[in-house]
Amino acid sequence: MTVAARGALALAALLAACGGDDAADPDAGLAPDGGPPTGPTRYPADVEAAPVTDAVVARMRAIAAAGPGQRDDVFMKVGASGTVSTSFLYCLAGAAHQPAYTIDLAGRDALGATLDHFRGGLIGADTPFDRATLAAEVGRTAAWAITGAPSPLAAELAATTPRFAFVNYGTNDMNAAATYGAALGPFWERMGTLLDQLEAAGVVPILTGLNPRGDDPAAARWVPTWDSVTRALAEARQLPYLSLWVASAPLADQGLLADGLHGNVYVVGGRAQPCVFTPTGLAFNYDVRNLRSLELLDAARRTVLAGEAAPGAPPLPPVIGAGTDADPLIVDRLPFTHTGDTVGGQAARAGYPGCDQGQDESGPERVYALHLAAPAALRVIALDRAGVDVDVHLLTAGACVERADRLLDRTLPAGDHRIVVDSFVTAAGAQAGPYTLVIQPCAAGDPDC
Repeated sequence: MTVAARGALALAALLAACGGDDAADPDAGLAPDGGPPTGPTRYPADVEAAPVTDAVVARMRAIAAAGPGQRDDVFMKVGASGTVSTSFLYCLAGAAHQPAYTIDLAGRDALGATLDHFRGGLIGADTPFDRATLAAEVGRTAAWAITGAPSPLAAELAATTPRFAFVNYGTNDMNAAATYGAALGPFWERMGTLLDQLEAAGVVPILTGLNPRGDDPAAARWVPTWDSVTRALAEARQLPYLSLWVASAPLADQGLLADGLHGNVYVVGGRAQPCVFTPTGLAFNYDVRNLRSLELLDAARRTVLAGEAAPGAPPLPPVIGAGTDADPLIVDRLPFTHTGDTVGGQAARAGYPGCDQGQDESGPERVYALHLAAPAALRVIALDRAGVDVDVHLLTAGACVERADRLLDRTLPAGDHRIVVDSFVTAAGAQAGPYTLVIQPCAAGDPDC
């Protein structure tokens, strides 16, 4: 079975867990006793780290089961300059390997077991914390990591045989196309391929989003969208996720160096100390990133390797609705992310009054309902993988206001609106399949909206 096929099967299993059309039942996804929701976990947009729930634990365990030969005491690092930096995780290697660093867990002593566990997973003379990874290089994108024979990703996999992987891309990927919006589709495809390859090897990815941007106002306005898309990627696969944008945005200077791109770090006596987890240390980007990364690694070790129960509970109810005109999927909060499948969706209507069709979109579709209490500037994005082609339509009062192949930006009036994810049709048939919908409020002053 190919890597792509494995990824498709994994996503199909996830969608099956959503309950399909059973989601029309307001109680769908709830435990039999009326307790917390079951099934895939929705990831809130305003938390630093997505909750590690039963669904996330089950997904991590399933990935690990595919690679019995991977080393349980090793993780790898995949990324660009933020991953290359010695401020990322090196300090956690301990005094025997990195004596210049101070580690202050500030009372979080339970994390010590995870530190000890991975310090024992030597790759040559290095621990996973302070290994100079082959799968990270300054200025690179997700495309670089999966290109070549072997690719940087494959080379590091072979060198380390890890059980887990920290993956962080986004900042450079933003600039990999003519516009920040145009870069989203290729980023989604390449990150999907990267994650497919890790999962097929039995490696559990821990995703990290991009930093804020202080170098360019236009880029800064797009960072929340890119964070939502990366979080949606993790949510669709039920993988651990850390939002650097949420974690760093409240910090002084957004936790950035003077270049407005790279994270800052707590400095004592002229020496960077990125593993000081006191309130003073946690005023800096890398100290926050290292703590949250260690906490996610700790949760993964405890649940995947030690068999402990999930530490978190689902914070949000399931998305309800069947995705039809009569029973649309409900957009219940903004930002909104949802992974669905047009296969089995309602038959497309003959046309959308007010839209120039221009091509055959008569494949199956899913319908979302959005109610706005006040006017809002929104960015609507439909993301798919190779072999699937969906477009997005925005309808108000039954008429199509705008259509886009992937992304549309628009200020909408208060009231009720419909968003339709529709399948493109070729001579070979409908290119229906899995997709992810992201609805993101535009940043204040964004001229695109």
